[in-house]
Amino acid sequence: MALQLDYTMDDTTFRHFLNGHCVVMHSHHYLALVTRLVEELGEIDGTRVLTDVVEESMREIFDDYIAKHGLTSPQERGAVGKEYYSALGLGKLQVSGDGNRGEVRLLRSHLDEGWVRKWGTHDRPVNHFTRGFIAAMFGAAFNAPVGSFRVTEEASIAAGAPEGKFVVVRNRAEGGAA
Repeated sequence: MALQLDYTMDDTTFRHFLNGHCVVMHSHHYLALVTRLVEELGEIDGTRVLTDVVEESMREIFDDYIAKHGLTSPQERGAVGKEYYSALGLGKLQVSGDGNRGEVRLLRSHLDEGWVRKWGTHDRPVNHFTRGFIAAMFGAAFNAPVGSFRVTEEASIAAGAPEGKFVVVRNRAEGGAA
């Protein structure tokens, strides 16, 4: 699937839009700094906050694109997330799975590669942003409510692995925790 990309800029506010949704161009330094900040907010579970916010905001974008283009199959719907990930400059995903479980390999990662450049390898995975993104992608693909999928990062480029690996499991209670 080739994602149709409509980049525009509002000449009054100087905001950039991708397919009608406001986007901010970022750098790996910014993503790495935000990630480090949420890692340090353990008392409020900052990593969970970031993951949830990304899932909710990306899901809205995916659902809008899916509706506007009349996509119906899980493969077409899921490809929207995969293509957006690359279009936004976040990296390259390889996705497999069904409505109950899946696996995502992260072949390239803007965030992980930025983390390594900035601080070197880490002792654990740090790509909480991509966990939320993947949860939104699987939810959109299988038309499940936000919060329906739990995503675990099992291997990380930032932790020294050659590629990232995310395991996706559908929560037992639709939309709730397992």
